[in-house]
Amino acid sequence: MRRIPFILTAAAGLLGVLAATSTASARQIVVTTTIQAAVDAAHPGDTIVVPPGTYRENVLVTKHDIAIEGHAGAILDGTALVGRTGILVAPAGGASTVRGFRLSGLRVQNYTENGVLIEHGDHFRVSRGRYVHNGQYGIFARFSHDGVIEGNKVSGSDDTGIYIGQSDDILVEENSSEDCTVGIEVENSSRIKVEENRAIGNSVGILVDVLPGLEVTATTAITVKENILHRNNRPNPVTDPTDILSLLPSGMGLLNVGGDGMVAENNVATRNNSAGIAVVQLPPDAAALDPRIDPFPDQNEIRHNVALRNGGNPDPKLLAAGLQGADLIWDFSGTGNCWAHNTFQTVFPGPLPGCP
Repeated sequence: MRRIPFILTAAAGLLGVLAATSTASARQIVVTTTIQAAVDAAHPGDTIVVPPGTYRENVLVTKHDIAIEGHAGAILDGTALVGRTGILVAPAGGASTVRGFRLSGLRVQNYTENGVLIEHGDHFRVSRGRYVHNGQYGIFARFSHDGVIEGNKVSGSDDTGIYIGQSDDILVEENSSEDCTVGIEVENSSRIKVEENRAIGNSVGILVDVLPGLEVTATTAITVKENILHRNNRPNPVTDPTDILSLLPSGMGLLNVGGDGMVAENNVATRNNSAGIAVVQLPPDAAALDPRIDPFPDQNEIRHNVALRNGGNPDPKLLAAGLQGADLIWDFSGTGNCWAHNTFQTVFPGPLPGCP
């Protein structure tokens, strides 16, 4: 780090709340009561250090260039709290974005909705954390730009472990997502890279999709590369027919629903009961809700993947859509989709169109 720490005298009104070390340009603030108290005292460029312990609170970050670093054993726990999100990063006071937020090393658990939610974030990084049993989302970035989500372990979210929505230019790398409805989702976003992640034991490993009713109306230029997609056979727990998530069949490794320009390359999809890799359109009933969107997947390239031992026990939802379980699936929709140099045993339909 670029700091040379030395002991500061605690400011009036903050005695007993935090300890700080500093240079002229940035400080290191060690939490002694609550993380929120440290955030409130911080200035842009400061790093908040969270010692081991359990912190039961909801944290709001509205300032630029704030870093939160959790030591091993530092836990943010939402059990019985009214607030539904562990850490909310969002602009305030007329600002359009929050720049430079960084979060690392913290375990965030048991929030009814989100472990961490970044709204209108710019140049952010979420790394090396644990996100466990947060009700809807572990890590959620929305309306955000130029971010990195790396090296996290996420489990037990009944919507999505790591969710990118209406955002662009984000790298999702070297994470593990398990026991969620969707391991990693990219929705109505562009120029997103999903690389070297492990999605195991979810209902759907990785989902790339376009959905109706949102401000951003397309999903484009998505790279899905070198991910492990294994045994994503968790039953889909969403039964509310008004929730579009309920339409997803379980047993899917990589599922592209209406996304355009996806390159899926060098992934390994094995033992997913419905499909290893599937490219399909958004169902007509959902597409009819928003005439602005194109529900068909176009210009997708599926190449150099290994998809084996998938499709052996397909979800009835897949069969009801007129599809069959297989390593590789396409529903004939869209234009310019192609497959090349994949290792597989079963395909529906066959043969799939090759890449130029």
